[in-house]
Amino acid sequence: MALFFTLLYLFASYLSPETLFGVLASYHIQLVIAVIALAVSLFTSKDSGLLKITQTYALIGVGFAVFCSMIFNGLTRLAPATLLDYLPNAFAYVFVMLNCRKKIHLQLVITTILFACIYTIIRGNLALNALDLTSPYLLGQGTEAGVIYRIRGLSFISDPNDLSQVMVSLMPCLFFSWKPNRGFRNFLFVLLPSAILIYGMFLTHSRGAIIAMLAVAILALRPRLGNVRSAIIGGLLFAVTSAVGWSGGRDISVEAGSDRLAAWSVGLELIRTHPIFGVGYQRFAEFNDITAHNTIVVCAAELGFVGLFFWVMFVLPTLRDSVLASNPLKKAAGLAEAEAEATENVSCEDYERARTRKTHLQPDRGGSTAVASVVARHQSPSTTVAVPYYAELEAVDELSDAEIGRLARIMIISLAGYLTAGWFLSRAYAMTLFVYVGLAESIYQMALSRGHVPPRMKIPRLLRIVFFTSIGLVALVYILLRVQHLTQ
Repeated sequence: MALFFTLLYLFASYLSPETLFGVLASYHIQLVIAVIALAVSLFTSKDSGLLKITQTYALIGVGFAVFCSMIFNGLTRLAPATLLDYLPNAFAYVFVMLNCRKKIHLQLVITTILFACIYTIIRGNLALNALDLTSPYLLGQGTEAGVIYRIRGLSFISDPNDLSQVMVSLMPCLFFSWKPNRGFRNFLFVLLPSAILIYGMFLTHSRGAIIAMLAVAILALRPRLGNVRSAIIGGLLFAVTSAVGWSGGRDISVEAGSDRLAAWSVGLELIRTHPIFGVGYQRFAEFNDITAHNTIVVCAAELGFVGLFFWVMFVLPTLRDSVLASNPLKKAAGLAEAEAEATENVSCEDYERARTRKTHLQPDRGGSTAVASVVARHQSPSTTVAVPYYAELEAVDELSDAEIGRLARIMIISLAGYLTAGWFLSRAYAMTLFVYVGLAESIYQMALSRGHVPPRMKIPRLLRIVFFTSIGLVALVYILLRVQHLTQ
């Protein structure tokens, strides 16, 4: 039941409550669904360990920065409304973490978003064929080459670039359903939906989606083809997209993106003048004609370094966890040291539960006996161990280590596609990112419950890395702007 309300909440969010519920949307039915989903999820998801996960506190920190960004800019009366605008995205992460404990749960979340995208593509394509400029699914945009028409969605994907960002990062997740030697099934559930998403991305004419799709393709092909050949194929794909007019006749160059670079400059100036809490949540457009078109710039400019710090604290550990879960057998050598670091944070009660279940010592169908032996050699009866946060995680008995690793690698590719597009888009708080982080962490929990990956990074070390990463990202934007200025 909790999963059903989670899927309904996500479906309504992507389509917009008005589309799904009609006049009932005026009664805040989406909020009602969120409350029901949260209540049922908390009731049925005992020992979820949500409060033991760093990303949960990072979300709280972002919410704190959102609220303070308005308070410290003299907009106290707007602070509650902006916080309520942010919370639905955070809810998506919470719902996914509480309810996605099996592979089928992950697939249902992806399928829900896929159906929303397909519906949007169909509506946009119909409006495009009829040249119905009154349709909310179609956007006419003037360019130097003339007017181009781009499809878009509603709600938080009401910009063509936002819609394309969702689709390019969703496409790798379709491969959750891939099964070897099942040609027709793979065509029906993976290849055909992927083709529809590619066609939808083409109709958005998003230049950022081209770059993100190349990043996805290179990362996906690299394990099999190597760096050189995957890069060559990426270059060929770029040539193909240029030949078919993917960008709608607009150039993909530094000169063509000069307005975005100018927005970056404005963003850096706002960061300089408002370094702590920024200029206010979603207020960048009040200081420039266009938004920053860069997730890092818009986050730091609107929420200051406090907001950027917590945003990086939300994303960075997820990337680290996905990398570790992507190949758990190769991480066996580091388990002993990592578990030794974790002993300080595990209670006696947790240890007794873990020792009883012996999850981390049991060989499994994925061939992880070597990993178990490494853990066993470094464990004594008096040693506390990393405890599975999902004490009753049923997926442990369903998936092999190889399959968990495959799912984690898919999430790395998906997040890479999303964040690559985010370098050219200002979508730091969009719901899709929160859903993907929830999916990635659910997969990591599956690996963690077996004891096949190191525990989460200790807080002091994480805080140091996040601090320097936040500073480094802003510095990178500054360096790119200086290089562009010197080459003009």
